[in-house]
Amino acid sequence: MPAATFTKSYHFEAEDTCKQEWVFTISDGPEGRIIEDLEIHPHTNDEGVPRGCQGHPKTICVLLRGLPLEAVHVSALAEASCIRNLACGQALAKCIEDLRKK
Repeated sequence: MPAATFTKSYHFEAEDTCKQEWVFTISDGPEGRIIEDLEIHPHTNDEGVPRGCQGHPKTICVLLRGLPLEAVHVSALAEASCIRNLACGQALAKCIEDLRKK
């Protein structure tokens, strides 16, 4: 029987971070919860130009694809820093902590 999958979105305010929405696709199978896919959508400025760096979200998505939720080192991510109030790593840690509760 194939693993059940679900999608969960997280939204962050522009005042806090340049990444607006994190959309996770998670499989829930016998070996635990696995991150099947992740999309990170940026906030945009008034002209529709994406805010923030483009490389970090792409790297995060590639690194997490196929990884069990329990393998993500949340405490290390929470130590990330950024010029914004909330670094990508900190936002990711919040998402992962919530996904582990489900």
